[in-house]
Amino acid sequence: MKYNKIFPVATLALSLLASSCIDMEDNINPNGVTEDMMKVDNLKTGAFIQQMQTRVILVALGGKLSSDYQISRNLSHDLFAGYAGSTLGAFQTHQQYVMNDQWINSTFNEAYTGIMMPWLEVSKLAKEQNNSEVLAIANIVKVAGMSPIADTFGPIPYVNYGSTTNYDSQEAVYNLFFTELGDAIDDLTAYYVGGGTEILPDYDLVYGGNTESWIRFANTLRMRLALRVVYANPDLAKAEVKKSMENTIGFIETKTQRAELRQELQQYENPLYVIDYEFNEGDTRVGASIVEIMKQLGDPRCSAYFTAVDGDYYGVPLGITGNLSDYQTKCSHFNITKYNTPVVWMPAAESFFLRAEAALRWPEFGDAQSFYEAGVKTAMEETGVSIGEYLSSTNTITGYSDPVSGYNYTFTTNGLTPAWDASANFEGKLERIATQKWISLFPNGAEGWAEVRRTGYPDLIDTKTNGSGNVVKSELGPRRLPFCLQERQNNTAGVALGVQALGGADNAGTRTWWDKNTRF
Repeated sequence: MKYNKIFPVATLALSLLASSCIDMEDNINPNGVTEDMMKVDNLKTGAFIQQMQTRVILVALGGKLSSDYQISRNLSHDLFAGYAGSTLGAFQTHQQYVMNDQWINSTFNEAYTGIMMPWLEVSKLAKEQNNSEVLAIANIVKVAGMSPIADTFGPIPYVNYGSTTNYDSQEAVYNLFFTELGDAIDDLTAYYVGGGTEILPDYDLVYGGNTESWIRFANTLRMRLALRVVYANPDLAKAEVKKSMENTIGFIETKTQRAELRQELQQYENPLYVIDYEFNEGDTRVGASIVEIMKQLGDPRCSAYFTAVDGDYYGVPLGITGNLSDYQTKCSHFNITKYNTPVVWMPAAESFFLRAEAALRWPEFGDAQSFYEAGVKTAMEETGVSIGEYLSSTNTITGYSDPVSGYNYTFTTNGLTPAWDASANFEGKLERIATQKWISLFPNGAEGWAEVRRTGYPDLIDTKTNGSGNVVKSELGPRRLPFCLQERQNNTAGVALGVQALGGADNAGTRTWWDKNTRF
């Protein structure tokens, strides 16, 4: 069984690539695996691949990293996506759009120590061994993990990582993402066609080494990133969409093909469970935006996503004040388990919504309604609920009133309903696709936040308290995180290039390169 083999090598990789502030020699167990042993059966390469995989969305294998997930992702991405709300006073800063340097440091550091540093090692080993398929997997994981970081900050060190600490423009980073994914897809397809059905099966925590699944994921990931840049460079977006639509292997289509850290390959604690159920009687609950939008649309997934409180579902709005403990008792938990709920990188439903939007923008790529309805059906199947009459529902979203504080909000829509409306204008159709995609991405806050910023859909409940001094517009929400304090102090010249590439003030109100939707 893979379980016993996977656990120790991932732990070893964590110790080998500890922070550069720590003496590496002091972190190597003299009784552990030796350098010669690490060369056997791809153990060294596999260890680094595993470490990268556990940092795309931060989980711990044998350790307690849920608090690291909390400050690096939950207290920013999950909040800004409308998926979560904090119930402790100490965690109200980001909810009120006042950025916390310590948390931002964690967002940056976890990505570079957990993804980029091990990627350097894998790339060296793969090139030494002339092993293009292993490098392809490493590059796919790198793009999956670093694209949310580019979406978070804008410019980041990436293009020449390992030889310089200079920041690259987000446009340059995305261009390299597309090159890396394209090369990886080509290399893996050639390997697969030649009979190579498995790659590092004893160490892959996502697909157990299945080559075809990695191609499907990479192709769908390319589609995700192509549409991410559609308002900044529509020609580039269409060209990359075309490549994915023409790929012979295809997209993620089913729950079994979706990208997730598989509990059956290596058991781990779901970090959201720990934050919600164990920290301080619960540091987080589900967000008011996701709860209210799904409730008012009559979405049958509510019971799968949230726990009921007195027979109903309630979420925490951002920027709350007063007696926060009331939200712990009166608001819904995430309906997840500690060990059996996987962390999902990309749901199968997303691939259909991506194709729906592509077809809406460029009709030669198919029928938007067909892809949209397939996406909703697939999302229901993934969640394990019956779709019922949802796709014919004309429910919409109107207003929200917080039962604890009385805070009121009125939603703005373009006629949003679960049912497709062939007579709706472009924005009305896009709102349907984007909203259902956003629901299916839950609770992946990095992707949910990126999509809300890109499309403006769905309309999220504004923060109750905006402490940013209007740096962040309440109706828009944060557009990025500022560059981290450690980098500003220790890599001044590199960050200066990042600020120059950003083209605006280094604050949470400045838009990144792809954030160019002229509708708002």
